[in-house]
Amino acid sequence: MEGFSMSNLDNMVLVARSASQLLTVKISRLLGLKLVSVSFKRFPDGELYVRLLDSVEGCDVIVVQSTPPPQDSNLIELFLLVNGVIDQGANSVTAVIPYLAYARQDKAFLPGEAVSGRYICRMLCDCGVNKVITVNIHNTRVFDGLNVPFVDLNAAPLIGEHFKSFSLKNPIVLAPDEGACKEGEAVARILDCNFVFLEKHRDKYTGEIVTKEKHIDVSGSDVIIVDDIISTGGTVVNAISMAVKQGARAVHVACVHPLLIGDARLKIFNAGARSLVGTDSVPSDVSLISLAPLIAGALES
Repeated sequence: MEGFSMSNLDNMVLVARSASQLLTVKISRLLGLKLVSVSFKRFPDGELYVRLLDSVEGCDVIVVQSTPPPQDSNLIELFLLVNGVIDQGANSVTAVIPYLAYARQDKAFLPGEAVSGRYICRMLCDCGVNKVITVNIHNTRVFDGLNVPFVDLNAAPLIGEHFKSFSLKNPIVLAPDEGACKEGEAVARILDCNFVFLEKHRDKYTGEIVTKEKHIDVSGSDVIIVDDIISTGGTVVNAISMAVKQGARAVHVACVHPLLIGDARLKIFNAGARSLVGTDSVPSDVSLISLAPLIAGALES
């Protein structure tokens, strides 16, 4: 990665905010980097106050902030932090955003739609960041035409390593739609097993999801369903139901970004999943796979 080498780690410092505090601590310990103290508070009207308590003058600052719900609040925190460290004389600013909100709106699906994912990336550039690091962004198309380097890391191999400790019988990796093929194929390579994917259609107006019926040879096998993002769980539930109906021995569900909105967990387990796991891009009770080694490796390589 341009601009990073072991020789300049001594000049790096880390800044974290609410959505990524524990992850940032883990990165700090892996790289031996200082954590900058920051004071945050909210005024009675809801506006956010940010103050850096340590000097960052001349430092290469790494701001770590994921942007899960509440997305808008987490994005404002990120923008204020980036501008704050620049105003305090930072030498450079890299924004590490494990989960980047709005990235699923990477194009106009209907006339007149705002391409919000691209606009968020433009705002980051306008803030003055020198680099942006994301993890398994839904579509890298949101980076097109920007004048700042964007790097997207792939956490799927970490999911594969997680399942290597399981006593799996004839494992098969299943992507619940074509958009998760990159993640599914990476997990299948790690586990040295077959990979299949399903096809889905989402109504542009209602958002209703229909998964196309497909015969998948899973009878007596352990199925690992891998997705990039699980939000309400509808797509994954359809895949679980299909695997169970076709005789899967057990169904495990994994994702990079476990948003798990509303009763998503309940729907996933009620559909027949035996386990559910995600990374700590989004803090949750299923975020058992840490991105810290992946991000630390990117920062020092």
